[in-house]
Amino acid sequence: MKSLNAITLAVLAALPASALAQAQQQSKEDSRSNKVDETIVIQASPLNKTPLESAQPVNIISGDELKLKQAHSLGETLALEPGINNTHFASVAGSPIIRGLGGPRVKVTQNGLDTGDVSRGSPDHAVTTETSTAEQIEVLRGPATLLYGSGAIGGVVNVVDERIPSAPVYGLEGSVNVNYDSVNNGRGGSYDMTVGNGDWALYVDAHRRLSDNYDTPDFINDEGEVLDHVENSFVDSKGGTVGASYQFDNGYFGISYQGLYQEYGIPGHEHHHHDEAGHEEEPAHAEAAGPFADLEQKRWQIAGELRDPFSGFEVIEMRAALTDYQHSEIEGDTVGTQFKNQQKEVRLTARHAPIAGWSGAIGFQWDSADKTARGEEAFTPDAKRRSQGVFWVVEREIDNHHVDLGIRQERTDLSSTELALNTFNATSLSAGYMYHIDDASSFSVNLSHSERAPSATEVFSNGEHFATRTYELGTLYELHDEGNGEYHLHQENTDIKLETSNNIDVGYHFETDRVHVQANVFYNRVDDFIYERFTGINSTAIHTDEHHDEHAGEAAHDHAHDGDGLMVVQFSQADVNLYGYELEADYRLTDAWSVHGFSDYTRAELRDGGDLPRIPAQRVGTEVRYQATHWDGAIGYTRYLTQDKIAANETETDGFGLLNAHASFYPNWLAQYGATVYLKGENLTNQLGRVHSSFLKDDAPMAGRNFKIGVSVTF
Repeated sequence: MKSLNAITLAVLAALPASALAQAQQQSKEDSRSNKVDETIVIQASPLNKTPLESAQPVNIISGDELKLKQAHSLGETLALEPGINNTHFASVAGSPIIRGLGGPRVKVTQNGLDTGDVSRGSPDHAVTTETSTAEQIEVLRGPATLLYGSGAIGGVVNVVDERIPSAPVYGLEGSVNVNYDSVNNGRGGSYDMTVGNGDWALYVDAHRRLSDNYDTPDFINDEGEVLDHVENSFVDSKGGTVGASYQFDNGYFGISYQGLYQEYGIPGHEHHHHDEAGHEEEPAHAEAAGPFADLEQKRWQIAGELRDPFSGFEVIEMRAALTDYQHSEIEGDTVGTQFKNQQKEVRLTARHAPIAGWSGAIGFQWDSADKTARGEEAFTPDAKRRSQGVFWVVEREIDNHHVDLGIRQERTDLSSTELALNTFNATSLSAGYMYHIDDASSFSVNLSHSERAPSATEVFSNGEHFATRTYELGTLYELHDEGNGEYHLHQENTDIKLETSNNIDVGYHFETDRVHVQANVFYNRVDDFIYERFTGINSTAIHTDEHHDEHAGEAAHDHAHDGDGLMVVQFSQADVNLYGYELEADYRLTDAWSVHGFSDYTRAELRDGGDLPRIPAQRVGTEVRYQATHWDGAIGYTRYLTQDKIAANETETDGFGLLNAHASFYPNWLAQYGATVYLKGENLTNQLGRVHSSFLKDDAPMAGRNFKIGVSVTF
């Protein structure tokens, strides 16, 4: 990392100020454009669509907007986008929730390839994408299994960067960013640079981020203590990437290497340092005193493209990644649990010439994941997943009508050291239709049938998960009530069914110089949905025969904190309905003033009665914006409504409101440096907010009042 920093300083020192200023001016014009959706191409789509051309709803964040929203976790970065929420494991980890679905149903990718971490298995495991050096973030709301497999039955989040330059680069370009957050004493900085001569291009980036425990409004935790911060919520992250590519007459080929290193607190663990009289006198859970995760990821990526390779095909694209991931959960000087994952993935996509008027792309995807866990929280055995998929998507324009069709066939093999499951064969279909009513408005309908194979966590889990304060049981296990307050656990070799989604999305888009409206309603009927059911049973009540899994009853008794045990959650299958809407609108009052509003809502019901757990609450937000020549700003308020549609053994979450404001400055006296200065105030009224989708909603509320300042240089 020191060598990367040295290279950066040397190059920046040699860069002419005039080049910085010119490039920055163009960057400001692009990022502040009101027509961004008309020009930005969705990198997650092989058909070079823009959001306005997609029947499936898409969120794209880029430019200055991305800098303002950028946070430590991907989930927090996207948390205020319509239809998207955050798992919110304090501020140390957070994954996106799309229309009430998250975890193994939302695929997180870096340039179209799986991140290779273990975040989809547990909310306390961090997503390893780095957004501070990203060009844009794309979110496909709703099933995206055609292109990305069964793990994208809820949607896809694709983080796009130029670590492998895909177009010729002449000279030097890049950005440098630094920022500070008051709520957690957060200090961060990042840079990315690309230099090239038209044929060769070299890319380098690096980031460093440090923060302490974050402050909150006063709240009472589960031990009855009044706190004004979340204990053990520190973050220390650093990493860097080196990439290179070669441009030839009809394509390119490149390679990159990324190293990521993080340490972050795990606030979900309870610490019981009690003496006979009560609490021992000790430091107030200083950062180093609690358990923390030590994460390391090494990732190789290759990418290439051939244009007009042979008759009948316009473009052939290849992407591949090898990811070596591990993190250790450490308390004191002892490694309690270590998780590892080695993942390999290959994607081949070929865009073909029109066939009977239909343009399209065919593709092949292969991936392999080997996961291991060792230690007291190894609640899943070693597991292997192998999957192969082929897909074909086509589209056609007929006057004002646009039609999309697609099909995917996928095979998944899932096994553990203890059991090999039957092969899962999943078929996904989609049909999209868009009607351009006139130059300003369009109507769309998207139909999809998607099937998902279960994840290893959903099937094989059997053990304590202290971070979420639960005892997790996979679908392989059953609990039998012995009638005396105790339960017998044993393994059932039952047939585990594919999760099947039938989804319809209806959208309306209206766009003029002064008015922008985007509205979507959806209905998702899912058969054999796998979810974590709150059983209401304490883990100390679980018993098992000795010849069954040795971790089951043993762990529940030997490791339970102070004999209290943990709440048992059971992965179960049931038929469910999810439905809701997303609405956002902009109205330009004058050339300078505009008003923005949004709302979203997801309802998740069990068809036999009851509700799914941890479904985000309905939200309504508004923002007033001002744009001048050398600065712009906004002030807005978002209301989270009370979530009282709750599952059995789940508690309600009170509503709350967040008042936020921000301003970006582009003064003339900084133009020669190509700089933007931005200020942001979050939760200005210091409201106590609890996130219903969080496992730690009562002990890790949202951050209190925060002031953020940052400087960005683009050249």
